[in-house]
Parts: sequence; C-alpha cells; structure tokens
Amino acid sequence: MTPLLLIFYFFIILFGKLYAQVEVTGGKVKLSLGSFVGKEAEACQRIISKDLLQTMLIDVSAAGNERYIVSGRISGNVLEGILLDRTKKEELIHKTFAGGDIRQSSHLFSDSILEALTGVKGFANCKIAFISSDTGFKELYLMDMDGAGLQRLTSDKTISAHPRWSHDRTMIAYTSYKSGYPDVYLIKLSKHSRVRFAFFPGVNSGASFSPDDKNLALTLSKDGNPEIYIMSIEGGTPRQLTRNRATNTSPCWSPDGSQIVYTSDERGSIQLFIIPSEGGTPKRLITGNTYSSEPDWSRDGKKIAFSARIGGLFQIGVYDLNKQEASILTTQGGEDPSWTPNSRHLVYESHGSLYLLDTVSRQTIKIDCELKNCYQPAVSP
Repeated sequence: MTPLLLIFYFFIILFGKLYAQVEVTGGKVKLSLGSFVGKEAEACQRIISKDLLQTMLIDVSAAGNERYIVSGRISGNVLEGILLDRTKKEELIHKTFAGGDIRQSSHLFSDSILEALTGVKGFANCKIAFISSDTGFKELYLMDMDGAGLQRLTSDKTISAHPRWSHDRTMIAYTSYKSGYPDVYLIKLSKHSRVRFAFFPGVNSGASFSPDDKNLALTLSKDGNPEIYIMSIEGGTPRQLTRNRATNTSPCWSPDGSQIVYTSDERGSIQLFIIPSEGGTPKRLITGNTYSSEPDWSRDGKKIAFSARIGGLFQIGVYDLNKQEASILTTQGGEDPSWTPNSRHLVYESHGSLYLLDTVSRQTIKIDCELKNCYQPAVSP
C-alpha cells in the first residue's frame, strides 16, 4: 500500500471516529431500557420495547450497559421520558408525553427516541385501517401499529374495501356494498358517524383524500367505463379527470396535490399513470412489470409504492421518481403497500397477514394482529 493511500485510510478512520453519532451493531442502534417508575411502568416498558424493535433500526436490551439508556416516570396518562447518552453524559431527550392514555404517551416517546438516535421519523403513534374477513365478511377495522387497540368499524355483513385516511386523521373513506352496489362512504371517527358519500349508478370506489382534505379522487362509472373523477368533500358535481376506454382505478394524490397517480389498462395490461390534478395528458410510469397496481405516494413526494405481479405472485415495488426506475423489494409476496409518514417504512399484506417493511434494508417484520385474513392496510398520516 502506498504512503498516500495509508494517509487516506488514516483520515477515514480518524474522522469516522470523530463524527460517529451512534453505536451501531448489524446496522442497528443498541439501547437499554432503564428504570421506569409508576403504576403502569411494566406496560410502558413493553410498549416502548416493541415499538423500537418494530422499526428494525434499534436493538433493545434490559442489560443496562449500553451507551443509550431509556427511563421514565408515569403519572396517570402522562409519561416523563428520558433518553440518556452515557458516553457523553448528556440527556438527548427529557420531555413530558401526554396522550389520551398511557399507550399513546408511550408511542409518542418511542417516536422521539427513534428520531433522536437515527434521524428517522417514528410511526408508533400511527394507526392502521384495514379489511379483514375473519368473521366471514369483509369488514373494516382499526388498530395501533403494534397490533393493539383493535376496533371494528363496520358490521355490515357485506364487502368493505379500500380504506383511506384523511390527512387530519378525523375521517376514513372506504368502499362498501352495503346498498348492494359499490358506493363510497365516509366515517367521521370523532363523531362515530358514517355517511354515504358517492352513490352514482355503477361503480363508486377507491376514494383518496387530497392533501388539504377538501376533495376526494375516486373511480366512477356513471358515464360509461370506470374513470378517475375529483369530487368536493362537500358533495356536488364530480369533475372528470381521465377520458379513455380503459378501466381507471386506485387514485392517490401527490403530497403537494398537483398530481394523481392511478392504475389503468389503457395500454392492454394494468400499469401506473400520473396525471395533473387539474387535468391534462397522463404519463405512464415504466416499472418494468407487465402488471403494476395499488399505488401509494410517499409523504416526501419522492417515491411511489405499488403491487407488482411477477410470475403469478404479487410483490412490493417502489418507483423512484427522480431516477425514473422501479425496484422490487420483497421475494415472499406482498400487496397493497401503504407508506408510514417517514417515507421509509411500508405496511403491506401478504397471505392474509400484515407486515412492516424497511425499504432501505429490505427487512420485514410481521405485525401482531388477533384477526386472520387481513388485507388492504392504510396507515394514518
């Protein structure tokens, strides 16, 4: 090795040590759970441990000898959380977290820990809306990201499908055959109420909220074949966006509201297209697959996740809008991807179970759920 190359490697090692921010083993930050005090201390510890392990970015131990130590004091639903860097003898977090219950307070603390140690935004405080046919009918359910807090939102004994969240997390739009035909319904969570939103003759399906929650993009077939329309949340006359002889479905807005991605068989097979939300000429996304469906736009606006059928099996793909190319991230099957708010993790369905996927490391972890036959997950903003 030449002297110049030796100097080069010396500086790499030197500055790598000087500027390392976290201790990482196997690509994960190592952390210990310290003392938790209060009536629900053990429950709080379990929730935080599960939240952090579920990120696939942090290893949690109870040894107490890691560089980073988490501790807390619980009083009612309020959690005083501390994240200590033992090496620097510095508190990275010392904050009060007050949720509706101790579970939410713990989730909020977990999200702060993840972001402080990795720079990745947490998602433990999100919820998942999804469909399950566990009762023999496809009903709509809600649960926390760790699988707890399961709620059944419908008991219609019919087909429910395609749940989507409003960005303020107060509403869920979904498709139901409650009337005997596919109609779009809106559930207002705080009021525990439901309204039949779109019920034109034919298909009413796949509604998606605009970023400002003032409009819904959805599929209607009231004028012939299924087309993408935009309709005000207040109702009124829908505005037609696509105009072709194809079947156009699954609209999803870009984060800035300027574009909508959707699926269409306009070219023969089902593919992804993007169209300006004000109208214009659609552009096909070249994914390299003959069948690409169920798109979901990441919150940072840079990627679109989708389901790709490859060799008779669906897999999870991600289209990079800057590179204009797609990658297939799973090998064991996957459908209906939904981004978490950090634009890195996805929730998807495979063989009736829900999974989390780290799109960078491509690691997956199964989400605990007491129900079987779960489909079409939608993560809250």
